[in-house]
Amino acid sequence: MGNYWSINPGDNLNYMGRRYAALTLGLVVALWLARNAPNTLARRALMIGALVALALTTAISLYGALALNAWPAVVVEFVLVMGFVWVLFIKPEPVV
Repeated sequence: MGNYWSINPGDNLNYMGRRYAALTLGLVVALWLARNAPNTLARRALMIGALVALALTTAISLYGALALNAWPAVVVEFVLVMGFVWVLFIKPEPVV
């Protein structure tokens, strides 16, 4: 993966990969546990926070795609962002 992003293998690449994986895994677990909760203000706040995190990650990935031709991450992250936008703003459930 480091070659794909033109990053030399080593401790820095491993460290950053593990940090990103831990952050992403924590976000995924929090959202998975909240998936069936009633649409309260707390759930909406959690989802908006996740939307902001995913939107920023997508923007950074877009920079990587333009600079390094790494488009798969941008496509996946963009689909996730659009899913959150759909649920939060286009077809929201009524807040309990």
